[in-house]
Amino acid sequence: MMKLCKIIRIITVAPLAAALAVTLLFLHGGFFANGANFAAAIISLTVFPLLAYPVSLIKKGDERRRFQRSLAIVLAVAGYIGGLLFSLAANAADGERVLYLTYLLSGVASSFLLKKKSSGHACGIAGPVALLAYYVHPLYLLGLLLLLPVGYASLKMKRHTLPQLISGAVIPIVCLILSAAICSLS
Repeated sequence: MMKLCKIIRIITVAPLAAALAVTLLFLHGGFFANGANFAAAIISLTVFPLLAYPVSLIKKGDERRRFQRSLAIVLAVAGYIGGLLFSLAANAADGERVLYLTYLLSGVASSFLLKKKSSGHACGIAGPVALLAYYVHPLYLLGLLLLLPVGYASLKMKRHTLPQLISGAVIPIVCLILSAAICSLS
């Protein structure tokens, strides 16, 4: 059972969920201004955050896991900032700015502002699902069911508590609402 939990946590890392969401937004059409903007989203939301895994190989043992987690947060937030700056410089559509701002606010809130640890896995599932439901179709909310195996695996492996999972799921939804409101003002 622990192997299954580990597999669930590996395939549900936030950058992979971001890649799936961004690809679905691109395939539904009209979200990204062009293919270059889609590629920028993949690079900033997926490739950049995933760099933490190969880079962390420079550390050994238990030190590697802590380093990998810290590096993943830093690289993810750096990617989100880069994506947001790109969307502003490229005069991207409002939806693209909301996408990046949601990721940036979620990353900053869950990693730096809140004094309690939140689940990045829950955040990485709830955020893309909320974005897809908001921009494509409410039926994408069924994707929130993915929080069940993610939560189970996280609890079973003692990586998170239930409050950490709940806060991780709520943060990106609140950040999406806030981002949409901010971007509608401009």
